[in-house]
Amino acid sequence: MTDTSLGDILRATQACKTEDCLRELERTALGRGPTAEHDLGLVRDFFDQAKTYFTSRILARADIKPVVIGNGQNMTVSLILQTFRWHAEYDIRSPMHPYNGVWRPFETWCADNGLAPELFRCKDSKGREHWYVLRVHPAPVAGVPD
Repeated sequence: MTDTSLGDILRATQACKTEDCLRELERTALGRGPTAEHDLGLVRDFFDQAKTYFTSRILARADIKPVVIGNGQNMTVSLILQTFRWHAEYDIRSPMHPYNGVWRPFETWCADNGLAPELFRCKDSKGREHWYVLRVHPAPVAGVPD
């Protein structure tokens, strides 16, 4: 899902303003064939597993380790999401990203559960390798200092 026109981006952005965001992404993948459908399924599964992991760790009152994307973990998802192309202004959180329609329901799930997602870049000491870390923390409460 790399060749995207401005119209596709605008349609996806408008669709993502509704609950149909993920369905639009599914229709697009269906039109692009089995590989695109499979890739979408893997990305959706990744975020579903992340939700399950965060939920179970929080309910167990256990330490919550971040979920790693890259650096030998979740490498298939890293390649599908093309994390090697991400930079400060562009990653899965960007409306123009082809898989933003998967991120948005995850972000909504976090908000509905009083959580704030955090996705950030890490790199090795030599700066050759980089990966991304996904974690959640309590969402700020209005009127309550951090």
